Amino acid sequence: MQLIILLASLSALVAAAIDMYLPAFPVVATSLNISEGQVQQTLTVFLIGLGIGQGLYGPFLDRFGRRPPLLIGIALFTLGSLAAALTTSFEGLLFARFLQAIGAAAGSVASRAVVTDTCDPQSSARIYSMLMQVMMIAPITAPMLGGLILLYGEWHLIFWALAVFGIISGLFTLRLLPETLPVERRVPLSMRSIVRNYAIQLSNPSFLFYTLATSCTLGCLFIYINNSPFIFINMFALTPNQFSYIFAANALVMIGISQINLRLLKLYSVTRILFIGLGGFIAIGLLLLGLVQLGWAALWSYSILLGLGMAMLGLITGNLTAMTMAHTQQHAGIASALMGLIQFLLAATIGFLASIAAAPSLYTLPVALLVLGFVAVGLCLIGRRFARQATPDP
Repeated sequence: MQLIILLASLSALVAAAIDMYLPAFPVVATSLNISEGQVQQTLTVFLIGLGIGQGLYGPFLDRFGRRPPLLIGIALFTLGSLAAALTTSFEGLLFARFLQAIGAAAGSVASRAVVTDTCDPQSSARIYSMLMQVMMIAPITAPMLGGLILLYGEWHLIFWALAVFGIISGLFTLRLLPETLPVERRVPLSMRSIVRNYAIQLSNPSFLFYTLATSCTLGCLFIYINNSPFIFINMFALTPNQFSYIFAANALVMIGISQINLRLLKLYSVTRILFIGLGGFIAIGLLLLGLVQLGWAALWSYSILLGLGMAMLGLITGNLTAMTMAHTQQHAGIASALMGLIQFLLAATIGFLASIAAAPSLYTLPVALLVLGFVAVGLCLIGRRFARQATPDP
């Protein structure tokens, strides 16, 4: 359990860097004299950095083990947080967020690789679900902490707090994380072997389609993160602190759904539970869209349905990650990196296109749930068909 908490904390570097900053979106726009779209770009560049960073770490994780690249990543995250805390310009914030993301990517890639090193597919689905529950502490506490900081100080203080979080994570990693990749399983670091190993994973259609499906659900999550501050603060007239409570409540519901997922995994296959979650994703998106279209979307109905829709990720994310990693062809570090590279770059692209397509509105989030849910189902069905040709569903 101690290892699970540590892995979740490392993965939570990403969630903390995103969620603690959310209540500050309107304040940052005013402080730096930039538009809402430009504020959203500071999140988009973070997601791009996460994608690129995860692609970079894979070969190093398979060559040097899990610990050394992870510690380097934590150091970069801390430096990026300090740079953001000291910046006074939009360009400086973009650079700092990119550096922060390159560092945070190490936690996500290494955590998945450690789980794959030590667990079979069914066990890994339970571990990923448990990781998700612990990780949800960040979306619950981070926005509230960010809102609290804004009550007593300026938005730069949020990044000072993230730098402290990075230092603490590094110290706990040094003390508690074992090395899970034996020396005999490590791969030489050469451009030829890196390209070959990435090509092996890309040639695996089930791995690729499941990864693309993950990109869709992650893209929907980032559209939610990008747009919800403006919807709840500007359209529903909530304060940053009140918004943080709404965001935290949604994360609590997601934890509850993840707990249900753990129980369901004892009775049903990963695949069945995944499709139940995707069906809920689509159904709730359709219901929420109907409420908005009819003009019945009050604060309470909109926030409750939106929270339930996003909570379906508790039945989707861990199971889809387990299914994707179960179809890797050796080299878990490379596979984890490639998965992160594809899903975060595509999710960032989805979020960026949504931000430039239209200003945040009550339609944005239900349409995202509906459309991306349908696309994810289609991709999973294709991935499942290829997987059945090779091995039974996990």
